[in-house]
Amino acid sequence: MTTDRRAEIALRALFENDLTELPDRVLDAVVAELPATPQQRRLPRLAKPWNGMRLAVATIAIVIAVVLGAGFLSRPTGPSQPSASPSPPASPAATATSSPSSLPSPAPGYASAPPGWPTPEPYLLESPLPDPAGSPLPGDLIGRQYNTDPLNPQGIQAEVLTLRAADDPHCVPLFAGRSTCFTILWTPNYPKHIQDYAVRGSARLVGEDLVLAWDVVPNDPECQGTSSTYAISADRSTLTGIDVDPCSYGGFVEH
Repeated sequence: MTTDRRAEIALRALFENDLTELPDRVLDAVVAELPATPQQRRLPRLAKPWNGMRLAVATIAIVIAVVLGAGFLSRPTGPSQPSASPSPPASPAATATSSPSSLPSPAPGYASAPPGWPTPEPYLLESPLPDPAGSPLPGDLIGRQYNTDPLNPQGIQAEVLTLRAADDPHCVPLFAGRSTCFTILWTPNYPKHIQDYAVRGSARLVGEDLVLAWDVVPNDPECQGTSSTYAISADRSTLTGIDVDPCSYGGFVEH
């Protein structure tokens, strides 16, 4: 059997097995384009355009041949191999604990320490202090924080007044839960004032005024035992000094 005849049979079988049947006239046209012998006909030059029918048929034949060839190549030639187990998804990277030096620097007078920064510890006494005069702070003053006026910063740190409830961890060691209290602490207290207990004592109302007693001043014993009185603004945002000891501040402004 000649090469041309074999090609014709193969091409006809290829089209007959296809899901979409081609008309006989189209198939005949394809077969007619086959060379009689390899030496008798040459492929057309690229510059010589094929007519529409020939181009369409040739394109279909090429596509079918490529699809069948790909299917043949994709068939396994030996025992099937187990597919590799997919790699487990990478677990989220553990969040590294940020060191204080890697955190943004707060502005002076920052009211609370950012996460990861050391925070001031309560000051422990051998025995509680005597009950102070005056009345406990009302609820609308508890938890308020104030910058000193004038502001007293050191780099990124500043002294901040905090008014605290009787059961606050900073108040309990001083008065065993019997009195509201205050602290004036460097905030944030890192890096210069980690061990600085600053100032703390009772915070009480005498009439309508706020009295802060400097009951504990570890780094300045001469000021320990003094007190200062402040007028409270109607909106609680400003504490203005009325009778202020030189150890204290002339006022406080909420931020």
